Amino acid sequence: MVINQMKNTTFPKATYEEWKVEAVQSLKGKPYEQLVTPTFEGIDLQPLYTAEHLQKTLNYSEMVSQAKQDAKWLIAQPTSANSAKEFLHKTKEQLTRGNEMIVYTGTSTSWSWSNEELLELVELLKTHPFYISVKTTNDQVIGVFDLISKQDHEKLIGFVNGVSLPFLKTVISTNFIHQAGGTAVHELAYALLSLSKLAEKQSDFSDKAAVQFAIDTNFFMEIGKLRAFRVLWKAFATAYDVEQTSIPMVAETSLRSYSKLDPTVNLLRAGNATFSAVLGGADMISVHPYDILTGSSPSSERIARNVQLVIREETMVNKMIDPSAGSYYVESLTADLVRQSWALFLQVLEKKSEDQEGYLLALAREVQTSRTQVLAKRKASLIGTNIYANPVDVVSTTDTDVETERLAIPFEQLRNQFTEHTLKAAVVSFGVLKDAKPRADFVQGFLQAGGLNPEISPVFTTSVDAWRWVKLNHVDYVVIAAKDEVVKEILPQFIEQSDKQMIIDVAGKFPEEQQWRELGLNGTIFAGQDLIEKMYQLLHVKKEGIRGYEA
Repeated sequence: MVINQMKNTTFPKATYEEWKVEAVQSLKGKPYEQLVTPTFEGIDLQPLYTAEHLQKTLNYSEMVSQAKQDAKWLIAQPTSANSAKEFLHKTKEQLTRGNEMIVYTGTSTSWSWSNEELLELVELLKTHPFYISVKTTNDQVIGVFDLISKQDHEKLIGFVNGVSLPFLKTVISTNFIHQAGGTAVHELAYALLSLSKLAEKQSDFSDKAAVQFAIDTNFFMEIGKLRAFRVLWKAFATAYDVEQTSIPMVAETSLRSYSKLDPTVNLLRAGNATFSAVLGGADMISVHPYDILTGSSPSSERIARNVQLVIREETMVNKMIDPSAGSYYVESLTADLVRQSWALFLQVLEKKSEDQEGYLLALAREVQTSRTQVLAKRKASLIGTNIYANPVDVVSTTDTDVETERLAIPFEQLRNQFTEHTLKAAVVSFGVLKDAKPRADFVQGFLQAGGLNPEISPVFTTSVDAWRWVKLNHVDYVVIAAKDEVVKEILPQFIEQSDKQMIIDVAGKFPEEQQWRELGLNGTIFAGQDLIEKMYQLLHVKKEGIRGYEA
């Protein structure tokens, strides 16, 4: 083909239905619905989004872009300290190294602040934007505002949570709904509910409020969540007849997916969540260090700060307001979240005032249960925790002030249990290596996620050789891995030779399982199994010596 022909070549425009026909053909008889991904938000994600999808719903891109006046955001890294003196020292240092906001996060036991230290903080607050979050109104840091004149109050650029001060913006945090397991829809509905309660108290609150969201690792959903709030706020302001001033959005990386197992992976989670917050249009962003669960270090705090600096300085996303605008997927997702969140908000308003928050919290906890079950069955991934686990990781017992319901906790508890109650495990393979290896690898990954680090045996052809190897290596727990026909031949022989103290499982699901249990088989390991239940069943056998018990 000559160059002129190439330049003049055109391709027919394919419709969504034509793409769907091609997709169905590629599935080779499987239903198209297998390509649709359900979410906890109740939104079914399509395998392909086109302009046709956008034509069927409202396009909010113009509304979102108008709600944010500046493409930039404030880097708002919290200062981790154990005293007022340390807080002041680290805050000043961080402000010279890229941090743009003073962030104080109080604990249940507040520090003691001297008058000199409070005066030093006064000077910082007068010259920098700040966010002060306290758990108790008795936190001594609140006394800093008594040292600032009323004339200077109006010059402050500040946000507070846990206390109400008329000259500062009050932050409405959706974090407790998020940490309880809530979806983007639950969080948005809660934000609207909280705003409605403010509107009932005073009609001119819009310039004295901000909303805080925790940003998890569901990349596009989190972008859609922040964009959807811009739209929902405009609808809310119209419905409640309040000034449509843009409400600042405070974002922080979620701790819900953080894990003490393979903690450096938390850095990747933080980077993912931070980029979502940026693309979603957050006005202030806090990135938690990867080791915050066990006590952050100067190095991890610097890395967390640099996550934002890299995104700002090296990606150029701070040059454009709403960079995800026009994406068929993101626009459709935003519209779905707007519709569902507003509907849930109206539903909550119909309930008694004292029951409204509890209703949303109950919905969030239901989802948390579902999230836990999906991770336990490894139908969703928590890298380094329920999949690709590092078996040599030791769960730190260091206590911190971080309190959150994390998805990794059941896996961390299992790791601790098997550290206390050691069980030497092995995956014993039979037949031919290429046939046995897929199941052996699966079992190895399954057990490592559950807190065990099994040895991998050579591939045997006889049960006698396998049993000799097991005894030589002082193994307590064996999982047999082989093709189905080999298992059916070898497993009864292996069980027959074993002693009664040996715990024996088999990889796969078999109709003969009950017969083998009567011979002494403990159970099975298979894809889609509840890993948490299975591992606790092994602990029960280890402690009680009762084989065949199912959790």
